[in-house]
Parts: sequence; structure tokens; C-alpha cells
Amino acid sequence: ISSFYLGSVLTGLTVRREAEAEFDAQYLVMKQEIEHLIMEAKKKSESDSSYAIAKHILPGNHKNIPPPESRIGPNGEKGYVHNPRFLKDHPKPFRILEDQKQDVCLPPGKSLELPEGYAALRKIRTYIETSHEDRDVKLFCGIYTYSGGVEKTTAISETWGKKCDGLLFASDNSDLGTGHVHLPSNSRNGFGYKGMVQRTRTILAYLYDNFLDDYDFFHISGDDAYLIVENLKEFLASKKVKQWDDTPGNYAFAGFVYQHHKFKEQDYLAGGSGYTMSKKMLKAYVEGPLQTCDPMREGPQEDITTSECARLLNERYFVDTRDSVGAHRYHQCPVQEHATFPKITWGLGTRILDAALKHQERRYGFPVVYRDAYISNSSVAFHRLSAAQMRRYDMLLYLDGYAECGDMFIAKETVEIV
Repeated sequence: ISSFYLGSVLTGLTVRREAEAEFDAQYLVMKQEIEHLIMEAKKKSESDSSYAIAKHILPGNHKNIPPPESRIGPNGEKGYVHNPRFLKDHPKPFRILEDQKQDVCLPPGKSLELPEGYAALRKIRTYIETSHEDRDVKLFCGIYTYSGGVEKTTAISETWGKKCDGLLFASDNSDLGTGHVHLPSNSRNGFGYKGMVQRTRTILAYLYDNFLDDYDFFHISGDDAYLIVENLKEFLASKKVKQWDDTPGNYAFAGFVYQHHKFKEQDYLAGGSGYTMSKKMLKAYVEGPLQTCDPMREGPQEDITTSECARLLNERYFVDTRDSVGAHRYHQCPVQEHATFPKITWGLGTRILDAALKHQERRYGFPVVYRDAYISNSSVAFHRLSAAQMRRYDMLLYLDGYAECGDMFIAKETVEIV
């Protein structure tokens, strides 16, 4: 064999070994990069609420829920999915309508809230302004309404609604001007009061199909609730809620516990102030009880149905929403009723409330509290409010009454706080 041939072979082997070594080095770098990406993705999936999670039910496959194409958009488009940030991105300014001035602009404690209610709202305002607790959660607010509820949904848009990270006005038509979204159910009662069970099922399926990945919590209420969004976010971001939701088998479902009107030893989360679900809870609920728990049921009592079905996930189906001193956050009446009962008896609403408090004490050991001890400084919701009352609450909680109303807001005599 010639020396030239041997030299060529050795040179070829050397080049080959160098190429293999370079390939091995590149492979090692690539492997390390892939492992790094996998690790980062794993960290993201564990810590980032926006990371996509696997859903087991596709749109259109829910039990007794209309298919997506039944939703009609403002321009007649089928399968409409609204922009949940429509109000967040384009907030509406606070207004006092001329025909509501008498209700909104009276001096503090001289309107429907009474002196006692004003005192409670004043404490809540101080808490909002001074609390430094974490409020860093993404909240979706789903509100059931109809085309006749525009006065209230407009008031919501101009007050608390724009503070929600996502918002839905589930209605019988789609209208970009009002923000209403056509969201039909399979109820034979249509959009009426007796169709509320099926309407709520449809809302939960719509949120699951389209927004589950994007929000941490979902609050469901009617259009006569006033939400104090800062306090709700603070409660949902608390260690108490996080520990509850992180516990295997637990699901964060929050609200006020009512005694069942028929089965006295049972209870449910009242729909008046609304109830709040974590992402984990919404996913488990839609993939489980929504499909199997009496999906054909009709009627107005969506809160009873939702709670009965939630109990299939865990018998202790709710997280305690009271504050550290045992005061309540989710309120089923206007502030004046909570602030004065039982000194003043207001009728059916406070009788149901009283029965609920005594039921909570018997079954869960929650002490019965009234008036100042009942209303938490970190309250999150009040119920049964008109559009004017929503504006009144918003002004008393956040704004300068004199700047908004002028001399009408100045009391001619000192408000006596009882």
C-alpha cells in the first residue's frame, strides 16, 4: 500500500472523527436546550394561570346545551364568541342620570342606605383604600340578564363591571352598544325566570369552552348585584382560598350559605350576591356534574341546582367566605337591611337570612352575628339593587359626592350613626 493511500485514509478518518465530535457536541447542546425548554414549560404549567390546560369536552358536545352555532352575533353571525375585554379596554365613565339624581345625590345616610348602611359602606371604603393585601388574580364576571335589563347593565358598565378582567352580559340578543351577548339555552321557558337553571348551565359551558384558560376565577350573578371587585379579588388571592383549592379533592366554590327551604338540613350557595368558582372548580364541574347531574331540570332556582350538583364533587362543597373575625362578605340584601336587622325586620329577605345564619351555626359552627358584626369591612357583594342604587354605592365607596352632585350632597344636619 502506497504511503499516499495510507495518508489519504488517515486524513479521512481524522476528518470523520472531527465531524462526529462536532455532531456529538451539537447534539449535546441541542439536548440541553430541549431539556431546558421542557423544564420551563413544566414550570409555566405549574405557575402560570394562562397556560393552556387540557379540556375533555369539545364545544357542541355538552349534555342538553345548544350547539355553538345557535349563538347569533350582532351582525347575524352564527357561533358568536364575544370579546370579554370589551369594557376593560373601553371603560364607560361614571354618570348620574337626571331622573336618578334624587336617589343618588342625597346626603350620606339620607337615602335608602340609612345612617347604619352608610356607616358600613364608609368602613368598606376605608378598607379598600388602605388594604395592601394581594389582589393579583384574573376575574371573569358572568351576569345573566335580558334585553329589558339594559338600565341595570348600563349601570354595571359605568360602575363595577369595568373592574372585572373579563365580562359577560348573557342575554337574549347580541348588541355591541349594550355589551349584551345572545346566549340561548334549551329551556322550554326561554329567557324567562323559570328558565334560569338551563340558562346558568349554558353560561358555565360557554365560559368553559371559550375562556377557561384565560382567567383564574369566574363569578356568576344576576344584573341586580353590586360587586366590590377589589375586595373579591383580594379574598380569592388569599392563602385561605389558595390552600383550599390546592388540596386534592377540594374545589374553590364561594358564596353565602342558605338553608334549603324544603330540606332543612341541606344548604346551597345563594345566587343573589352571586357565587364564585375557581378555574379548577369550573373545569371539574363542567366535565362532571354539568353533564350528569339532572341535565334536563327546569326551574328558576339555579343556585340550588348548581350547589346540589357541586356536592357531587365534594360533600363539603364550599369554601368559608367569612373574614378573620367571622363577619360575612357575600350579602343577599341591600346594605341597610343587613346593617339594621334584627332591630328592623324587613320581611321575607331578612327572615330567610336569619334562618340561614342559624343553620350555619348548627351545621358548621359559624357563630350568628348581626349588624356591625355581620358586615365585613372586606365585603364583596350586595344584592337587590336598582340602577340608581348601584350608582349611589359607587359614589359612596369611591368618589367625591360633592364633586359629583354639588350642594345636594351636603347634609343640612349631621348624620346620626346608630
